[in-house]
Amino acid sequence: MHKRYLNLIGLASFICSIVSVAAFYPGAMTWDSLDQLRQARAGEYTDWQPPAMAFIWSLLLNISDGPGGMLIFHFTLLWASVLILFKWCAREEYRFGVLFLLLPILPWILNFQFTIWKDVGMAYAWGLAVAICIYFRNQEKFPRAAAVLVIALFIYGSLVRSNSLSAGVFLMPFLAISIFKLNTIKSTIAFMVLGCVITILAHLSVGALLQAKKTNSVSYVMFDDVMALKLRGVDVPVSFLTPQEVDAIKHCEYLKAHEIGAAFCISDEQFTSITRERFPDLKAAWLESVPRNLSVYASFRLNAFLNLIRSPSLLPYYYNEFNVKNPPFTVHSGTRAPSTGEHLVNDFVNSSAQLIPSLFKPYAWLIASLTLVLYFKLSHAFRGTSLWLLPMSGLSYTMAYLPITPAADLRYAYWLCFVTTLSFFALVNICFRRKRHRQCV
Repeated sequence: MHKRYLNLIGLASFICSIVSVAAFYPGAMTWDSLDQLRQARAGEYTDWQPPAMAFIWSLLLNISDGPGGMLIFHFTLLWASVLILFKWCAREEYRFGVLFLLLPILPWILNFQFTIWKDVGMAYAWGLAVAICIYFRNQEKFPRAAAVLVIALFIYGSLVRSNSLSAGVFLMPFLAISIFKLNTIKSTIAFMVLGCVITILAHLSVGALLQAKKTNSVSYVMFDDVMALKLRGVDVPVSFLTPQEVDAIKHCEYLKAHEIGAAFCISDEQFTSITRERFPDLKAAWLESVPRNLSVYASFRLNAFLNLIRSPSLLPYYYNEFNVKNPPFTVHSGTRAPSTGEHLVNDFVNSSAQLIPSLFKPYAWLIASLTLVLYFKLSHAFRGTSLWLLPMSGLSYTMAYLPITPAADLRYAYWLCFVTTLSFFALVNICFRRKRHRQCV
């Protein structure tokens, strides 16, 4: 494709992206992000949400008293990744570098791009780390400043998701191999261990430094487990619930439709009480009932996971978020009326989901990521490279939801969608060079 047309396509993508961000500024938010903004403003943190993102947000509040600073931060991470990868393609004379310029306006990336979520922050921070490593991967020496930035981005991405370890265990070896030019089985395993250690220590250190209040966030999953067993006829002690609340959960339509989410079937006040005052009772009930009923528990968790990844017969579930709050951006401040620009983006994503629904279901991305892992490992053109670790990171991240699936939302597979798309674009570019025959077989 002629360079002039590539530039026009890239410019058009950037303009569309800028217009979209302007339309949704200062950013869409849900309860999680509203709670993080509240913590950022107060300077008091809890571990229900990983506190690192709220702390960074508190710094960005000096620029914009609201979500706008964090939205621009995410947007900067995304486009820095895109431009670095495009420049890499131009330098290596790859034919389809324009694909990376289109990344921000793909409907399965655009759908959550304006939402101030931990999932988005992790994906974009790690995406930039990957882009830097790909750019310098074939050079003799990896620039020291770039290496420091890569590690900082890895740590930040790890900190903003409590379950990031399942993805970082494969991402860290890719980053480290790119930096230190060590690509053996032993070094890969060593870097995997290093990634786990860094992630765990980072979470513990930041929680201690910010004096994050312990809130027993694991109670959300435990409550689902205990109630699932109770509703399946297991004799589970639930002294922390009244008979009326148990009955309400039993007849809860949300729970019947989604397999999980028992906490949404009782009042916020009651569930908060369980997570704080009655957590020892909940924990005791979980420890007593789950180990004795593993088959029932495993069946419940498998069904919840299958509901998350969605089968071809199921419709995509909660695959976009475009609700922008009114100032002062609190739970009770209401949602502003969408503008024409917001409607256009929303319609684009919804139309895409109707036209190709599989692109908004995690099962399709799991298949795609597994296919890429196998191709990178078996193809002669990629033998000996570490690129297989990228889709493996997304695959591992999503599969790790098998025992802890919190909901059926596509947001929990956002890193899978993002890194699989990025990996596929890298594959296409490496396989095709300008004025050369196809390189991959």
